[in-house]
Amino acid sequence: MSQLIKPVLITLTLGGGLIPALISANGAMAQTLSGKRVDDDGNEIIRIKSSAAGPMLPILLANDKVPLVEVIAVIGRITNVDSLADWRNLPSTKVPNAIDPNNPPMWLPRATFKDNMRKARFTSWPSDPKTDKPVGGEELKNEYEKLLKSNKLPIGDAALDAIWDSWTGGASIATPDKVKSALEKWRPSKDTFALSKFIAAATGGRSIVALGALTFIIIQVVSLGSLFIAPLLRVAFNIDAGFGQLGACYDPDTCVKLFDMIQ
Repeated sequence: MSQLIKPVLITLTLGGGLIPALISANGAMAQTLSGKRVDDDGNEIIRIKSSAAGPMLPILLANDKVPLVEVIAVIGRITNVDSLADWRNLPSTKVPNAIDPNNPPMWLPRATFKDNMRKARFTSWPSDPKTDKPVGGEELKNEYEKLLKSNKLPIGDAALDAIWDSWTGGASIATPDKVKSALEKWRPSKDTFALSKFIAAATGGRSIVALGALTFIIIQVVSLGSLFIAPLLRVAFNIDAGFGQLGACYDPDTCVKLFDMIQ
């Protein structure tokens, strides 16, 4: 019992604040990976499902299917970085005591971007910069162009999230420099759209989110294992969990090494 007091005290001291925080952080991470969003009051934001037919874009780790038509519906509304928002009048620019009043922080929230895009008007169907043909083909353009110009096609959150992730890597805000850099790669002019480069950028953005989640999980496993799990296994069951001195057994003769058991 005397040897068990140490890990118990560590758990009570560090775990009292750490564990609830980790539970909250893991819950938020799971929401982000699943595409769920909450407003400032903590209420879940209802996502609009994609409904368009036609080809789907092969974006890895996407939360939902991403129809090409819905992506084009948004791309046809974006001519340059200034078509996304009035950057100089965003709420972040009105924060008091800004470091540089002449260059305030211009942070565009994801929800504002979606709202602006759904309200904007579709101008024209983009063409491939290499072939100068409509992206997706003439048949897809003939079928959907009039519908897009009338702004009657609902745009699902998956398509908007794919575009958003192509320049933010899953972040909740976008800045003009990041948007401009991304547009230069897959929206080289107001009439062209490099689809393959966009898919790569959107997949890369989602991959950053997944990599961040994996890194966070590994950190939790290592820290919780070395602080709580290894000492408990050592004292209560004489098992060496492989975390160095914290997990080393007191009695080497009867010690059971966890990794030897797995092998």
